[in-house]
Amino acid sequence: MAAGRPRPDAVGALVVACLLLAPLGAPFALGTAGTDAGTAAADDSIVVDDELPTDGTTVEVVVRLTDPTVPDGASDAEAERRLESHAEATQDPLLEYADDRRGLAVEERFWLTNAVVLEVDTERVEYETFDRFDAVEAVHENFEVSVPDPPARANATASGQTAATAAAAGESRTTDGIAQVNAPAVWDEYDARGEGVRVAVLDTGVDPDHPDIDLATEDPSDPTYPGGWAEFDATGQRVESTPHDTAVHGTHVSGTVAGGAASGTAIGVAPDAELLHGLVLNETSGTFAQIVAGMEWAVERDADVLSMSLGATGRYAQLIDPVRNARESGVVVVGAVGNEGTDTSGSPGNVYETLTVGAIDSNGAVPSFSGGERIAREEWVGAPVDWTAPSSYAVPDVVAPGVDVASAVPGGGYEALPGTSMATPHVSGTAALLLSIEPDATPTEIEAAITGTARVPADADGETVATRYGAGVVDASAAADSIATVRGTSDSTADSSIDAEPSVDDDPFPTAAVVASGALVAVCLALIVLARHSDP
Repeated sequence: MAAGRPRPDAVGALVVACLLLAPLGAPFALGTAGTDAGTAAADDSIVVDDELPTDGTTVEVVVRLTDPTVPDGASDAEAERRLESHAEATQDPLLEYADDRRGLAVEERFWLTNAVVLEVDTERVEYETFDRFDAVEAVHENFEVSVPDPPARANATASGQTAATAAAAGESRTTDGIAQVNAPAVWDEYDARGEGVRVAVLDTGVDPDHPDIDLATEDPSDPTYPGGWAEFDATGQRVESTPHDTAVHGTHVSGTVAGGAASGTAIGVAPDAELLHGLVLNETSGTFAQIVAGMEWAVERDADVLSMSLGATGRYAQLIDPVRNARESGVVVVGAVGNEGTDTSGSPGNVYETLTVGAIDSNGAVPSFSGGERIAREEWVGAPVDWTAPSSYAVPDVVAPGVDVASAVPGGGYEALPGTSMATPHVSGTAALLLSIEPDATPTEIEAAITGTARVPADADGETVATRYGAGVVDASAAADSIATVRGTSDSTADSSIDAEPSVDDDPFPTAAVVASGALVAVCLALIVLARHSDP
């Protein structure tokens, strides 16, 4: 039989086949959207913390959900929007379930890391119950984070002066620590003292009445210092209060970041920086939820630098997402390495994206209490699969004065204290100085300027430099010269167009999928036309 035109039913079959094939172009988008929305594979089970009790008690837990992917080049505002919208979308099913289920109560929810704090009656609810939600990845305890244990005075052998003593003697207009990081040179050369930069300190609180502490506020007549003060309880909920220090630590750290010179001696590295303080530690300790709540508040308040002289010794992968998400939102995250000595470090200070700080004495030597070690990525149990930390890295990144550091204490006085907690604010203040010189500098540029210009003493042990000194002793003046040179000679232009473009999260048909599907449909139509017009 001679060949003829294809029968109409054959053409129809070809059309149907093409229409069925067309959606195959979509997985590029649907898979991406599914990943960003935190949809887990069907055979993926949630990770339940082994330390959680199962004996019928009521316990506070943190339910972790998948975080979105923030694309390279996204603006700070776009990164925050993605985190917020993604958290809301993925948490809603869990929250609705908790509202209707006996034995569950919602305490708090977060977007900086996608998490919900729940009170769970283990007699009524099993942790595996949360496996029904595709976006849930893990359930863990609301673990403790604390002020690093203060080193013994025997460990802190270098001497220093309190600001009051120095002022009375007329020997110096700055504390030894301020001089040691070379901050006065930046004040003089660049006429920069941190103005226009917001530094958020998360600690035990602050005494706003200290003559050297100027806490930010949106309303000077309001005793709660709106915008500059926040207190959080163990579940991460905001507590209405007026600024106060539950210990000494927070006021001391705040003074080193941005304290003034009421005594005649300057105690702060960046005295004109705008100081915010979040109380996340009660006397000496707080919880995971408190720390994340404070970090989230700092990002919402548009902090440029986040200073955390706190931690939990060991590797706590639960703190990776909060740190890297804050950094992706444009915040320089600075943290203490800890006071447990060699071969130790604490989280969040040892998270790769944190600018980790160790201590030195007045002679530039690292005291025995200062932490430091080499960390393998595989040691972080439960780390995000998309974490970009290298297979191995060393902490600290840099060191700064941390022995007998003179600063403010509650009640208007001054005291010299040791610890990597005291070293950390020297670096936070240095970051503020650099940002006052180059306000558009990115966290990567600030970190590079600080680490790239740090100096290692000539007599340092070469074999242990990486885990004792890191890149070296911070030099604010050299870092300022570096950032000014880099920003002044590079063609650094902010890409503001990202804000105007729809995000991948908001677009149900991302470009790659549309192009792939369109191409396939075009091919199918071409085949149909050829079939209908083929020679008999």
